[in-house]
Amino acid sequence: MCFDKYQLTANANCNPALRDDLGSLAEHFAALGLGTLKSVFIESLVPWRDFVRPSNAGHASIADFLITRAAVAGLSSNYDTLIEHRAKDYGFDFRSALDGDEANVHARTQGPFLKFHGCADKDRTCTVWAPSQLHADATIARRITSCTTWMAANLRQKDLLVVGFWSDWGYLNQIVGSALQGVDPLSVTVVDLSGADQLQNKAPELWALSHVDNVEFHHVQESGAEALDELRREFSKNYLRQVIDAGKVAFEQETGTACDPAWLAVADFDSETLYSWRRDAEGVPAIEPAIRRQPGDCQVLGFFHLLIRRAGAQPHAQGYELHGRIVRVINGAERFLEHLQCRFVEAPAALTADIVVAVGAIVLGRPDNIVRDGRVGDFIRPKAGGERFDFDGARAELNI
Repeated sequence: MCFDKYQLTANANCNPALRDDLGSLAEHFAALGLGTLKSVFIESLVPWRDFVRPSNAGHASIADFLITRAAVAGLSSNYDTLIEHRAKDYGFDFRSALDGDEANVHARTQGPFLKFHGCADKDRTCTVWAPSQLHADATIARRITSCTTWMAANLRQKDLLVVGFWSDWGYLNQIVGSALQGVDPLSVTVVDLSGADQLQNKAPELWALSHVDNVEFHHVQESGAEALDELRREFSKNYLRQVIDAGKVAFEQETGTACDPAWLAVADFDSETLYSWRRDAEGVPAIEPAIRRQPGDCQVLGFFHLLIRRAGAQPHAQGYELHGRIVRVINGAERFLEHLQCRFVEAPAALTADIVVAVGAIVLGRPDNIVRDGRVGDFIRPKAGGERFDFDGARAELNI
């Protein structure tokens, strides 16, 4: 696309051999000067609009892992901002980093997301397209050095998950291969549809890193988006199993009934539904992100889950279905029920629960807002849907 546009609009005699070699085409402009590479190639020829598209389940997974710090960090050779946008869709003030200094700053609030080849939004003219930029462009050279230093300091003795990275651009593989030398990974799992021979030929440094002594190596020949989504589902199910299991001892002591192992199982919902369940387990509404890697103290919450399951409730996207009613269970610990009612004013599409149980919430006995009351399903002045109960109120209402 870059070549065709250039040939059509500026240079009809451009060497046709450059049409299928993006790196060499970029070098053609770099040879004319970095100013030409930036103003003509990067700003005018690169079809940046094609980098803007809907995110997929893989982008959502990475965003989730970085927000919750389930992943120590994310490293990307992509210029697009699909991961950043998905994280913001979840309600998180997500930020990407172009060098190690930025990564250190962002580490206070999230797993750092290091885009060592540049970003379509942040300083677009300093994205990497030609090998000569690594030395001729002082900004890029500094960033690569800073990224390398940061990786060496923060990624030692970690498990590396490499998703669809093995690029057709050899010098990009060399950057990461060099940067990761000395990190001594515990394991390397590569998710790529290519065969082993192709991976080894494209990125010999990375292949060698993956096959040193004491490094456990796995190659998963699967779509990156599908593999990441599968990993995210298992992460969410593991989280929710911990929530429910936290109430097991109290349940057995209180009821005198042995916990049926089936009551500890988590339904095999899709990733977004499981994410909604995790939000409820944290006690955050749909406009805020789930931020916990592991559940906190949730003994009472787990106890209620087991009570309603013993009563025959069936898992539902919004919580449970019991006697023809949808029951949503949220973590209300250390909050007032009336305040939660105001906080959980969500989009009408989310208002399908007939009963919302705020486990651990305290009842004040007065409305949160005495001036304006909302209306269920109203876009302009919405009201939190469903009847609200604390633990004891819900137990009596549902007869569990």
